[in-house]
Amino acid sequence: MSLPSLNVPFGEWLPDQPALNNPGVTRAHNVIPGSGAFYKPFPSPQQYSPTSLPSRPYAAISLLDNGRNAHVYAASRTNLFTLDPGTQNWTDISRPAGYNTAEIEGWRFTEAYGLVVGTNYSDNPQYIDATKGTRFSDLTSLVKARYVTTLRDFVLVGNTFDAFDGAVPYRVRWSAIGNPMDWNFSATTQADFQDILGGGPVQAVIGGEEGTILLKSQIVKMVYVGSPAIFEFKTIYQNKGCAIPQSVISADGKIFFYGEDGFYMMENDRLNAIGKGKVDSWFKADSNQAAFDRMTVSIDPLNKLVIWLYASVDAYDLKPDHFLIFNYDTGTWSTGNSTVQFLFNSLSLPETLAALDRYGSIEAVPASLDSTVWSGGRAFLAAMDESGKVYSFSGSNMLATIETGEYPTAAMLAQQIQGVKGDRALVRGASPKVHGRADVSVQVSGKVTPQANTNYGTTSPININGWCPLRSDARYHRYRITISGGWSQAMGVEIDAVPTGLR
Repeated sequence: MSLPSLNVPFGEWLPDQPALNNPGVTRAHNVIPGSGAFYKPFPSPQQYSPTSLPSRPYAAISLLDNGRNAHVYAASRTNLFTLDPGTQNWTDISRPAGYNTAEIEGWRFTEAYGLVVGTNYSDNPQYIDATKGTRFSDLTSLVKARYVTTLRDFVLVGNTFDAFDGAVPYRVRWSAIGNPMDWNFSATTQADFQDILGGGPVQAVIGGEEGTILLKSQIVKMVYVGSPAIFEFKTIYQNKGCAIPQSVISADGKIFFYGEDGFYMMENDRLNAIGKGKVDSWFKADSNQAAFDRMTVSIDPLNKLVIWLYASVDAYDLKPDHFLIFNYDTGTWSTGNSTVQFLFNSLSLPETLAALDRYGSIEAVPASLDSTVWSGGRAFLAAMDESGKVYSFSGSNMLATIETGEYPTAAMLAQQIQGVKGDRALVRGASPKVHGRADVSVQVSGKVTPQANTNYGTTSPININGWCPLRSDARYHRYRITISGGWSQAMGVEIDAVPTGLR
């Protein structure tokens, strides 16, 4: 009698759910969640520029100036830089005195009225005219701050320090309307401040038409109403806030951050616990809390992804080594290994074929000639290593691993075949459903009891018939699929199994 095969689709990655009868997969590593019930390859970082910084990168921003020319700026601990379009090297454009960023602090950037504004709390806020500026200069000496954004016609800072009041971590302060250079309090210019009590320190300020202030245990909306009040402040969530300032990013009208109890997305002032029951417990166990200040987060605009780069519990010297990836269209997750230590969103600088001569040969060019990284002003996901070398994610596909849940194989057969008795089954093979030119192999783990250890057997490569021969007689089975090469989509695995009765 010919027995039907069992189809096991690759559902969403749900590490916080039990492995037994998991409705998704228990591992989705070095892949990105697709727009449906499938996974796509995660390309490896490839060197875009062999330049360097004097310390690890602390922040980066890219923008188009008033002439539609792309610029990339970055911060090290003591200097500020721009990426030179001709040489692709970091060029120091710091103020002459340099900077004294405290080890536990960082840099934040924003763009306003053609200016790039940066703050590190240790020094006066800095600015440069993106169109014609040659060096950063002090924006003001009246306030220092940890966080900065652009809100309507104002530059807004949060978690401040000034000579009169000292450190006020729960304060936000804004510039004169239409003038980021003027910070003198004035009813005429509307420059002012607001203390927000009851929520702890300000952890992030997010601008736009309306402002959102994330405190440690409070979320506040900031709406422009004009003089005399200037802004209206409304608490929209109490006892909910941001635990890791470095986890905050906004995209497509959404704000993403990590709270005390997990990952959140806020859209139209509504919070969605995007990690609850999915990845929150897993991340808490996998991450090194001592290295949260080294976390960075960025957007992959093409694939609608938020990607957090963080140090795992196994990281060396607190260096970020893992990606946590969230598809905000589908609400699904995956992970990846990292050889870079800093993520940011970049605009590509224009390149000519003559400029590519610096790579020596076409074979040495770090991305294909039709890649977006060579056309000026194109947004792409970028990274830096600890030395400041710049990378784009345009390399070969990383080695992917997907592991299914654990299933009672005989019971699954009984749903398709009348008369099947017993609770054991012999798995004879697996056929991975993967599109593209891929090298695929499968391992199987068999258990008699759910509490037994999960031990995968010998790796079985795919044969010319599309099957990976296996042999495992047990009650419960799970599968590890490893994929390399030029594949495009991974959808599931088909199982060949026969019932073996009771033993």
